[in-house]
Amino acid sequence: MGVLHAVAFWCAALIFAVRAPHVLRNPRGRAAWAATGVGALGLLTLGSVVPQTVLDGLLGGTNLINLAQNVCATAAFWLMLRASTADLPRRPVLAHPVSLVVMVVAFAVPFFLVRDRGGTEFRFIVEGIDQTAMWVYASVYMTCVAAITATTIARGVLTTPGALVVFRIGLTLVLVASVDEVVSLTADHFRLFDPAVRDVLRFAFDPPFYLGIVLLVTAMGSLTLRRWARNARSRPHLRRLSRIARRHGVRAVDRGGDVQVRTYDLVIALRDAEVQGRALDEAEQAQVRSAERTLTKDMG
Repeated sequence: MGVLHAVAFWCAALIFAVRAPHVLRNPRGRAAWAATGVGALGLLTLGSVVPQTVLDGLLGGTNLINLAQNVCATAAFWLMLRASTADLPRRPVLAHPVSLVVMVVAFAVPFFLVRDRGGTEFRFIVEGIDQTAMWVYASVYMTCVAAITATTIARGVLTTPGALVVFRIGLTLVLVASVDEVVSLTADHFRLFDPAVRDVLRFAFDPPFYLGIVLLVTAMGSLTLRRWARNARSRPHLRRLSRIARRHGVRAVDRGGDVQVRTYDLVIALRDAEVQGRALDEAEQAQVRSAERTLTKDMG
């Protein structure tokens, strides 16, 4: 599974890096951007890129890296929920910051009650699942992830229908994996089922969970690529409309934003100027109409 962990990390890290310039100009996308960054940090703790012993050693070598990993994952999924519900009249309860704090505390407390956390161990939870504190810690964490992803599936939206489909498929895989893990942890702790069945439940977690993460990152990445394409189509219009606006002494509202937003604002400013008596020649009117057609196609 190391390869899948590494793929998920590099996908998240790449999207985080390439989206940074846009997010610095447009605060609206910061929650989704932060989700990919925090998610990448959580994936880094799995040890597929930097050895887990090195990372945990920086934290004291007592498996605190496992708690850090789960805090990062919970925060990343929560940020994704928050980003996808930003346009709702009222966000779900789980999207409020207090809910994140409550969830993290709920599984962090039993983590610190685990006896003899020992040295760095990738199978830390599996090795200590006999302890009630370990079972509560891991089960509460996975239940929190399941609750967040289920809420995001039910309430979250994306602006692009295609990306929304991929987004929901990824969330569904994570949800299925989370439920499987809670069942697996409970079976291991209480010694339910045959050992072979418990092994199947345990190994069934990684493929859907990390494939789901890759799909979520892919959905986020597709939005970035679509934005780049929109901006590329709007940029020539922005240059031409800027020249027309300067020629007629027209100034658009400065809202910042990306190329498409600035082009839209110039179209509105020039149309308002026409209503107020500014006369554009035929060539200039043709440029404004061309920009309007492009914007209508991209924003429709």
